[in-house]
Amino acid sequence: MRGEIKGQVALDLLSIPPLVFRLVRRKVVKVTLADTDLDIKTLHFEIMHLLKDEGMSHPAKIGEKLAVAKAQMTHLTDKLVDFGFIKREEGADDRRTVNLSLTEKGRKILEEQDNLVINAVKDNLASLSDEEVETLSKSLRNLRDILSKLQ
Repeated sequence: MRGEIKGQVALDLLSIPPLVFRLVRRKVVKVTLADTDLDIKTLHFEIMHLLKDEGMSHPAKIGEKLAVAKAQMTHLTDKLVDFGFIKREEGADDRRTVNLSLTEKGRKILEEQDNLVINAVKDNLASLSDEEVETLSKSLRNLRDILSKLQ
């Protein structure tokens, strides 16, 4: 019995991230991007979020985390550099190595976008009852707490 439930938990756990990603990032971010003049995609914001969290990173590491091919990473990062949202820096130990970091302008646009996303999610939640919102909130907190133990 315990093995069966672990198998079901594994399947359920693997099904959650794509659902959350599609609902929050893809759907909501696209809606909020529709109101901007920027020619920027969801993946651009994913790159910027990673750089915000990590400070500085090599493009290959970012591409690996986001499952993005090297050629596509080059194109994505070129656009972010052109907008002034990220910058390329030579590696401290090896000048042939290039690292990426978020600029202040990038932080500002990321914060603005995050606020738009949060407001869009709030609007989406309006279709749920108070009880459903409370249940969702509690479930998400529980999931976060449990997942943090699995690291």
